[in-house]
Amino acid sequence: MGCDGGSIPKRDELVKQKQRQVKVDQNILNRVHWFTCALSKKPLIAPVAACGLGKLYNRDAILEFLLDKTAYGDGDLICKHIRTLKDVVTLQLEPNPSFSENQSPSLTNHDQEPVARYICPITMKEMNGKHRFVYLDTCGCVMSEQAMKEVPSKTCIKCAKPFESFNVILLNPKPEELEVMEQALVEKQARVQAEKKEKKKAKEKKKDVEKLNGADSSLLDSSSSSKRKLEEATESPKHKKQHLSEKDKTPVQPTQSAVHSLTAAVAAKVAEQMAASANRQKSAALQSLFVNGRDSRENFMKR
Repeated sequence: MGCDGGSIPKRDELVKQKQRQVKVDQNILNRVHWFTCALSKKPLIAPVAACGLGKLYNRDAILEFLLDKTAYGDGDLICKHIRTLKDVVTLQLEPNPSFSENQSPSLTNHDQEPVARYICPITMKEMNGKHRFVYLDTCGCVMSEQAMKEVPSKTCIKCAKPFESFNVILLNPKPEELEVMEQALVEKQARVQAEKKEKKKAKEKKKDVEKLNGADSSLLDSSSSSKRKLEEATESPKHKKQHLSEKDKTPVQPTQSAVHSLTAAVAAKVAEQMAASANRQKSAALQSLFVNGRDSRENFMKR
């Protein structure tokens, strides 16, 4: 290396060349992206969540990160776009019936083909990185991209919930697709913030209108009550007497007990009158008998 004739240097040792890009085995990347959490690097276990960039996480890891930003060393770089739980969607994954814990994927054993824990509910394809998968941020349902293309619809194939084209998020996109998704995510967050501001303004405006309506109704009530009091104060005594007399003239409905007592009194009075008339007739008949007998005796003696 000292150019003293003891060694012969190579060309790449004397001339600086452009470094070659290290090619990473795509199978290893697929196992990392599709079988492990992007934050904790642990195997994906339900509940599984995904962000707007299509990365897969264990929901428990996201909770730990939100509570403690230093829980994971590179968490601030991987999840810098995640601020609250609203920034992730819990996925509705279809379990693979042929999966068993003994067949869990290994990052070191490249000879064994891993069996995916989840599959597409429509095409039954395994979610192992060989097929492109998408999810809907409206409902969290996951399916293969092929199923979305074969069954075009504005409602979810699995749960029938409506969605738009911007609600379809690609899982584990390529680097060139990731840049486009980052820009779309920034635009979406800006749109959500604008909608929140508009809703807040509309709510405040509604409260102001309700306050104005309440003030107007209270003013009307106070004016009507003051007008009524003024009319009562200016009303003449004659009108007041007439008003009172009209109130006194209201008929009083007799009660049932009063009606019974009145009929009993009338019946007793009628019975008393009938008894008195009968006594008078009887006394008149007796008097007539005695008077007639005396006259006959006197006539007989004289005769």
